[in-house]
Amino acid sequence: MSHITIRRPHKLKGDALRKRVEHLADTLCAKYGADWRWDGDQLLIEHSNVNGAVTCDAKEIVIEAKLGFFLSMFRDRIDAEIERVLDEELGGKA
Repeated sequence: MSHITIRRPHKLKGDALRKRVEHLADTLCAKYGADWRWDGDQLLIEHSNVNGAVTCDAKEIVIEAKLGFFLSMFRDRIDAEIERVLDEELGGKA
């Protein structure tokens, strides 16, 4: 099993942050056939071959994913795709 952890600072507040995170999840989940749901302030991503979470606080977004065997072979591509979508949603690396 392979793990991905990405941390990204942000300056978004409340609903604006939530909408950006939802758009991020929509984009990535559509590409990989996963589902997402909110559990409090944490967005959970579920798929038969990946489980992950997007945790947001006032200054940082943390994306953590555990990839199953099949997706582990594509870890670098998935990591790059998450980074790309994050850059789009948050306006580039801070």
